Amino acid sequence: MTMPPYNSATGILDFLRDSWFLIAFIAGVIYWVARQDSSVAELERVDTRITALENRTTVLETGIGQIQIKIDDIKEDLNLIKGAVIK
Repeated sequence: MTMPPYNSATGILDFLRDSWFLIAFIAGVIYWVARQDSSVAELERVDTRITALENRTTVLETGIGQIQIKIDDIKEDLNLIKGAVIK
């Protein structure tokens, strides 16, 4: 089988028409790689957001814990006052 000459525009068009599957496959691979690359960037962005949310949650939990200790102290003080008033 001899290769047709591709020195004219119709020859190049014939070659492209004959190899459309290869061109579509290469385009699909390039598209898939580009999607994977953007997925990695998206994962890094989501990971950063999760870390920030975890830090905020820790701060809130610490603040809630401190408030709970203060509430417990107030309850103890009220019980002492209540006991003193009843006596």
